Amino acid sequence: MVLSPGKFFRSATRGWYGPFARPDRIVNVTVRDQDFQLVRVLDSERDLVAFRELWAALIEVDRGSYIWQREQPYYKLAIQSIGLGGRTENASWFYFPGGYLKLLAVVRAIWVGPLYQAPTPDAFEALLRADPPAP
Repeated sequence: MVLSPGKFFRSATRGWYGPFARPDRIVNVTVRDQDFQLVRVLDSERDLVAFRELWAALIEVDRGSYIWQREQPYYKLAIQSIGLGGRTENASWFYFPGGYLKLLAVVRAIWVGPLYQAPTPDAFEALLRADPPAP
């Protein structure tokens, strides 16, 4: 992967700025399919803890790592969190097969291009589609 100024900035500020800062403040995740049909809502503490752990583990990958094919299913995630000052913040993401995620809503130009991947795509997809097995 090529080291760009944007990637360097994102990696240096990941813990306190951007989409992965303070995952403990995520309070709701709505999952919809490509037809915008509701798949599930993650709002229980158990689901949110699992999501926060998986979210914090995402890694930035080369944008060429994944090429979406028209027939492939995908999900749209609406992630709601409590920002600084107690304001509600919303971010929309695409989730593609294999654990790839890309920001849908433009928050700041520096966050537009990156592609992220879950280190455990099966666990991420299981959480998005249905209740994960109890520990």
